[in-house]
Amino acid sequence: MEKEGSSCPVNDKQVNEIVIRLIAMQVIFITATALYFQIPYITMLLVVDFGFRAFGFSHFSPLKFIARKTVSHFQLGYKATNEAPKRFAAKVGLFVVTLFSVGMFLQIPWFSLLLGTGLLLFAVLESGFGICVGCIIYHQLTRYKVV
Repeated sequence: MEKEGSSCPVNDKQVNEIVIRLIAMQVIFITATALYFQIPYITMLLVVDFGFRAFGFSHFSPLKFIARKTVSHFQLGYKATNEAPKRFAAKVGLFVVTLFSVGMFLQIPWFSLLLGTGLLLFAVLESGFGICVGCIIYHQLTRYKVV
């Protein structure tokens, strides 16, 4: 499989993968907290944050702010990766986290647990292993000229 950072059919803008992985780590913590304590208001932070990152307003993202400060403070460096697949993944994440939030507010436990667990799985893959499921989907869609 082609490495994510090697080509991008939409744009050539690069982002720091280390920041992205730290954001995913925060998503794990927030999602697990919301699920464990059954506090739907916590999920709204994720909805807002994913929304900022999905639609190009990542400079307003509180999770990105924290991740960038962490990278800077601990001098974790810079690992370039293409922005377009990550933005697509953020849009998919926004959809999932919005449904997760709705399920939490409507108190539908099986629905919330299903979506929350999926969100946790994808965030663990991203933060721990550098596997971006949304990016894989994006590359397949571009391969078949869907996006």
